[in-house]
Amino acid sequence: MTKSKQILAYKEANPTHKPSDVAKGCGVTTAYVYQVLHNAKKKAVKKPVVTEGQETLRKEIKRLNEDIDGWRELYLSSADALVQYEQDVVGYRAVISYLQGQLDGATV
Repeated sequence: MTKSKQILAYKEANPTHKPSDVAKGCGVTTAYVYQVLHNAKKKAVKKPVVTEGQETLRKEIKRLNEDIDGWRELYLSSADALVQYEQDVVGYRAVISYLQGQLDGATV
């Protein structure tokens, strides 16, 4: 086990211990403990906070995609309606793209 893994395991087992205690327990310097803990904190995957607006956009995107799938069956049953279906799909895809951009780019 590497020293950094040993430090992280020690800290996980003893979350209330100070870095100086961890350093003594692992046989390293306190500065190294701070460095390892800092790097581990930086690398920790932060779970994004989903706002109510983002959840609404996700639901709307899902609904639009389901509408497209449902309409495909309806329009494909009629050759005359195929052109209208294609136009609707282009419009829906534009709306979905816009909503997805809003969802990815900003907090709503």
